[in-house]
Amino acid sequence: MTNGSQLDSRHNTGYHAREIAEDITETGYKDELNLAEFPIAALADRVPHGQLSMVFEDQLEQREGPPIVRRLTITGSPKNGLPTALDDEIMVGLIQLTKRRNNFTDPKVTFSRYELIELLGWPQSGTSYQRIEEALYRWVGVVLMYENAWWDNTAKSWVDETFHILDNVTLYDRERRKLAGRTMASNSKRSPDQRVGNAPLPLSSFRWNEVIFRSFQAGNLKQLDLEFYLGLRLPTTKRMFRFLDKRFYRRERIDFDLKTFAYSHIGLSPSYAPTELKRRLKPALEELEEKGFLEPLLAEERYSYKSKGQWRILFIRGSNDRDIETTEYNTESANLISSLVERGVNNRIAKTLVNRGVHSRIRTKIEVYDWLIQNGDKRISKNGAGFLVTSIRSDYGDPSEYLAKADRVVTERSKTDAEQKRKVEESITKDQVLKDAVLKVKWDALSSSQREAITAKIRMEHPGLKRWKAMIEPLCLAELERVLSLGKPIPSIASQAVLFEEDSGME
Repeated sequence: MTNGSQLDSRHNTGYHAREIAEDITETGYKDELNLAEFPIAALADRVPHGQLSMVFEDQLEQREGPPIVRRLTITGSPKNGLPTALDDEIMVGLIQLTKRRNNFTDPKVTFSRYELIELLGWPQSGTSYQRIEEALYRWVGVVLMYENAWWDNTAKSWVDETFHILDNVTLYDRERRKLAGRTMASNSKRSPDQRVGNAPLPLSSFRWNEVIFRSFQAGNLKQLDLEFYLGLRLPTTKRMFRFLDKRFYRRERIDFDLKTFAYSHIGLSPSYAPTELKRRLKPALEELEEKGFLEPLLAEERYSYKSKGQWRILFIRGSNDRDIETTEYNTESANLISSLVERGVNNRIAKTLVNRGVHSRIRTKIEVYDWLIQNGDKRISKNGAGFLVTSIRSDYGDPSEYLAKADRVVTERSKTDAEQKRKVEESITKDQVLKDAVLKVKWDALSSSQREAITAKIRMEHPGLKRWKAMIEPLCLAELERVLSLGKPIPSIASQAVLFEEDSGME
């Protein structure tokens, strides 16, 4: 159905190959690829009373055969209900605890809520402890039913799987309080090296279901920038980040059917029309743009109309520079950014274009844009800034009318330049003729011995010259000009035949 879906099976396989190559013991945080593909929790922190199931599905196009319908059904228990946005965040934390505790070698993971709260960056408060407890019990009661939607990294195939993501959870509240009391009482009797820290020991535990744990061990994992993920403000942004971060693997540009993306992979309500979907996605898109994860795009670039009720949504991976607003620019770049902003382009988009684009192309597109404005062109009547940005990104061809005008301008400029050059050359020629005439008069006013002295010097410096008047005369006049400019007396020698008089020996 979507470009992303068409490549998804190969995408999972690529991740597997990379993870096996790097080895699972690589440091860093991880995300399970199946859990990043479809939502496993609601976007809100509260699910409507009585709602105990959610369904997400899409279609996976195949090179051969009909498309595969992939479907995930999430069912919550009557007592604890469906998982919510914070429960999803806690699930990410549990994966990191497993990596930290045993590197995915044991489905049973011992932990403390103190450690999990520190990992998630939550406040160390009773509310946080209670919220984690609720989430863990809720996950034990949740059933995930994948139909052609669970990637088995060992079989290299989409399979059906139904399971509880956590088989059981054990929490030791009483023991933790007793331990804390014993620790405080005994610490004063111990040496500093023997004292036990105030943080509770990892006495609680949870156990992964066999299906999810088998996926861990099969290397169906990807790297996760946990600090970036936890720093995101909105649940929609966090969900979008995990999904796109998976799909951007070896691709800088991806697009999806808008409804499929919003409903099946982000978790927005299927009752929303395209206009409402765009409105609800906008805050998350802006947050990821501000953080540098996504390339800033105008609405006209982000969304493309296909047919009634059908839209596509485009994503371009952002640059590595997540601090674009604090980047210092040289004069040329700053002027280009200012020129774009003056024409209505968003400041961040302008900086991104200048950072990534060819400056000469940007200058040309600005000139074309200004020409279109002057001529009242309809192409920019609705959204001039959008047209300008797209023309730079897509390198639109210049309008034929503009090129014709540009050619005329170049032709006229060439004629003007040629005329100016001709006049300058004529002026230089006239000046040189006048100058040579003056020097010739001064040469004729010299005595014969002075002329002979200068001629002898020139012949000595240029022994290869013959006695050709056309070759020696300019050099003699230049030497006369030099001597006169120094203010020195002109040397003289015994009189000889004058250079510029006709001589039968001259050729």
